Amino acid sequence: MEKLLSIIVPVYNKSYFLETCIESINKLNINKDKIEAIFVDDCSSDNSLEIVEAFATKYNFIKIIQLEENTGSPSEPRNVGIKKSVGKYLTFLDADDWLDAEGLPILLNQAIDHHSDIAFGQSVKHTDKAIKKIGRFSSYKNANNLVPYEIEKIFRAVGPPGKIIKRNIITENGIYFKHMKYGEDKLFFIEVISKSKTGSMNPTPTYHVNRYTYNQSLVGQTDIIEKTNLNLTVLDEVLKLELPSEAEHQAISRIVELDYMSRLFKNNRFLKAKNKPVFYEVFDKMVRMLESYGKNIEDYLLTDTFKNIYQFLKNKEYQNLIEFITMLQQGGKANKFVKNNRVHFLMPETLRNVLPIKETVFAVYEGSHLIEGTFKDVIRVYKDDQTIIDKVILNEINNEINDVVLDFEIKNNYIYINTEDLNQCDFAFNISLNYDGYKAIYVNMNLPNASQLATLNRQSFKTEFVSASKSTNRDNGLAEYLTYKPQSVSLVKKSNLYADVEFKQIAEKDLEIGELVDVLDVAETTKGTPRLITTEGYYLTANKKNVYPVNKDKQDKYIYSKPDTVAVLKKCKEYTNRKFEGEAVNILNSGDNLEIQKIVLSPKGTPRLKTNHGTFITANREFVTEI
Repeated sequence: MEKLLSIIVPVYNKSYFLETCIESINKLNINKDKIEAIFVDDCSSDNSLEIVEAFATKYNFIKIIQLEENTGSPSEPRNVGIKKSVGKYLTFLDADDWLDAEGLPILLNQAIDHHSDIAFGQSVKHTDKAIKKIGRFSSYKNANNLVPYEIEKIFRAVGPPGKIIKRNIITENGIYFKHMKYGEDKLFFIEVISKSKTGSMNPTPTYHVNRYTYNQSLVGQTDIIEKTNLNLTVLDEVLKLELPSEAEHQAISRIVELDYMSRLFKNNRFLKAKNKPVFYEVFDKMVRMLESYGKNIEDYLLTDTFKNIYQFLKNKEYQNLIEFITMLQQGGKANKFVKNNRVHFLMPETLRNVLPIKETVFAVYEGSHLIEGTFKDVIRVYKDDQTIIDKVILNEINNEINDVVLDFEIKNNYIYINTEDLNQCDFAFNISLNYDGYKAIYVNMNLPNASQLATLNRQSFKTEFVSASKSTNRDNGLAEYLTYKPQSVSLVKKSNLYADVEFKQIAEKDLEIGELVDVLDVAETTKGTPRLITTEGYYLTANKKNVYPVNKDKQDKYIYSKPDTVAVLKKCKEYTNRKFEGEAVNILNSGDNLEIQKIVLSPKGTPRLKTNHGTFITANREFVTEI
């Protein structure tokens, strides 16, 4: 039977996520004979391959390819998957993410029905704090027969999530993932989107991105200066491509504004950096590269914010740049004022000659009003006449994909909604506005204020309504609990050990945040709630907000099993905390011996040894060894 879709999944040491990933494919509302899922294992050192092999005996749609040696990035595994695929369309899935059971088939059928070269669905990011839509500009409405590279800001979303591509667009144009530590996705999808002639989009959630704290990625291990230097290679490659002029302009603008201005300068990381000249140097390299291709950076600056940043950098007005970024980073706390029905940032005196910075839309909740015998909730909107309000939405707090769209009317910059419509929600919610198609803002509880001496005490910036009924937890795919047996877990939050599975009797042994706990098995309560059974016979929560799985695949480098005593091999330091922050309390020399209490992981997952007198030392085998 002809395959409609090939799902390509690169795998490297993702054993803790593969069950969710694979089951999300199995749950797709589509005939499984019409799809293939190609898992390309990049020589995993954990049991990832064994897990996929076990599922392959269960599901016929799974194909497995094992590379002969580790390649160090997802690029080659994806390329191999492309070569082996036979589907009419391709999509890429990272092994720690999952697909939406209903959304992906909807998008695929839409692409097939309209013969689209590429289709964009809504991607959703899951973190410990919230569930949010990402790249909404590529999927804010149901639309077809689009020119993909003409979609506004389309090159702001150039990763695998939420894209279905006609396979011959890739194969006939010889497009492949270059082997890079960072930026290979960006380059690949810039070329794919630019070579696609027809496109579709759909606002239905299609792809779920796992960004929980227990999931560490290669990208997260790359520092901003290294990333920015790697982006120079991406820019060079884009400039060499023969792209349609509109596609090239959008792609270059994305790299300039997002990678070289927003991510490099428009953040607290830059403000806190001690070596700011290195930021200026990598930016200058980008400008010189554009000039070497006959390009002027100013042609690619689309907003006044970035135009100001560039002028500061061009004129070497670095103190003004710092002051400008500091103002922007204040966000809702910044001093602002209203002029011509637009909210402006109050610029510091030294910046009065730069382009004014304005909020495109600013909305303030003004409460319930009795109007002609009917209660209406009123929102005051500050905007220009060209900006169109498209929707008023009630979003579940910390879960954007659960929402209710309301009827509304707008008169003289006031939005009116029926107060009784707020009762449609059985969950706590914020009010948001969609405008100009895909853009969104939350409605504020505070008006702009320009007083610098008598500052408003802004307790909350959003309009939050807490439902009288119990809010439901909708995670839309990823279970709230670990349902399999991990080797070990580390504590994200303070958690107790219990003597029984129902958590009625607290054990006397205490755990601390970061502590490594070895797991014997998984059990369930009478209500079906998963619990972890520790190797010591205690019961521990399996809730992913409290614990995250630890893979001991670096046992050749670190000590993961608690020794009674260690001997120091090289000079190292002793700290009062697992982060190794502050001054060391002691210097240890070769030959020193220390008794060990437990293994504790740093916030980044690096093993530490906690000594019997409460201090922390490295667990690196180059510095210490078990006795």
